[in-house]
Amino acid sequence: LVGLTPWDVYNPELATKIAKTDQRVFDEDVSLTYEQWLEYPDGRKAIFELRKVPFYSRSGRRLGLMGFGRDITERKRYEEAQEKASRDKTSFISTISHELRTPLNGIVGLSRMLLESELTEDQRNYLRTIHISAITLGNIFNDIIDLDKSDRRRLELLPKPLDLPEFITEIGNISALMAEQKGLRFDLEQLTQLPKMIEVDGTRLRQVLWNLMGNATKFTKQGGVILSVSCEVEADQAHIQFEVEDSGIGIPAGELDNIFAMYYQVQQGDDNLHAVGTGIGLAVSRQLVQLMNGDITVSSEEGEGSTFTVNITVPILACNTVSAEEDEELPSVPQLGLNIFMVEDIELNVTVAKSLLESLGHHVT
Repeated sequence: LVGLTPWDVYNPELATKIAKTDQRVFDEDVSLTYEQWLEYPDGRKAIFELRKVPFYSRSGRRLGLMGFGRDITERKRYEEAQEKASRDKTSFISTISHELRTPLNGIVGLSRMLLESELTEDQRNYLRTIHISAITLGNIFNDIIDLDKSDRRRLELLPKPLDLPEFITEIGNISALMAEQKGLRFDLEQLTQLPKMIEVDGTRLRQVLWNLMGNATKFTKQGGVILSVSCEVEADQAHIQFEVEDSGIGIPAGELDNIFAMYYQVQQGDDNLHAVGTGIGLAVSRQLVQLMNGDITVSSEEGEGSTFTVNITVPILACNTVSAEEDEELPSVPQLGLNIFMVEDIELNVTVAKSLLESLGHHVT
C-alpha cells in the first residue's frame, strides 16, 4: 500500500470520501471518528469504525495523520436486532393494550352498576371482589405500559383541569372497597382546606395513588389503612401532600433504599406477603411523581407498618376553568328521556354504555 493513493485502492466514491476526511483532519487539526462500509478482498462487506488523528513529531511538527479502524459489523447487527425487538415489543404492547382494556372496562363498568342493585350479602361480596380485581389488573397493565414508555423515553404527562375534592372522593371510594374486601378499616382524612380545581395529569396521579393504596391493602393483614390529604397554597400554586399509612408488615430497614428500584421485591418475611406483586408499581410511581416535579418517600418499621408520602406542586385554576374538550356549554339541568343512537362495533362496550344510559332514563337504539 506504500505509495498508493485512495483511488488506487478503493472505488471512486469511497476514495473521495477518504480523501475529504483526510483533508479535514489536516485543515482543522482535529481527530475524526466515523463509520464506513468497506469490502474485503474476498468480496465480503463489513462496517468499520474509523479513527483518524493528527500525527506529530517529538518537536511538535505535524508529520501527517494516523488512521486505524475496527470491524463493528457484529455489533451493528446486534444493535439492529435489539432495535427490532424493541419495535416488536412496542407493537405487541400496543395491540394487547386494546385487546385487554376492552374486556377490563366492561368488567369494571358492569360490576359497578350491579353493585348499585339489590343483592344478597354474598353476591355483593363476590361482586366487590370482581370489581376490585378488574381495577387492580388494569393498574398492573397501566404500569407495564408506562414501563415500556419509560424504556423508550416516551413517558409523558397530559395535565388537564381536575376537580380535586371529587378526585379524592373517587380514590377514597375505591380504597374503601379494597379495604372492606380484606376486612380492614379505611379512613380518608382531609387535613386542610383543598382548592376546587387544579391542573394535573389526573390519570397518572390516580395511578400513583392506586398503586400505593393497593400495596398498603395487600401487605396489611389486620388493622387498617389511612389516606390523608393536605395542601398549602402559595399564590396560584398548590403544594399538595398525600400520605398512605398502613398497619401492615412493614419494610426492613436494610430494604428501604431499594424499595423504589425496578423489579425489586422485599425478600424477607415468613408470611410470603413480601414475594407477591410485579415489582414495578413503586418504580413506575416514582417516575410519574418525578415527572410532576414532585417526590415520593417512605418511612417504615418492620412489623409496625409503612407510610408513603407524595408531594406535588400544581397550578390552581379558577372554578369555571374547563378543558378544551369540555369547552361547549353544558345544560345546567339534567336531560331525561333522550333518544340516543349508539354506534359501536364492540358488543361489550354497547352492553355497558346502553345499561348505564338506560339506568339514567334514556332510550338507546
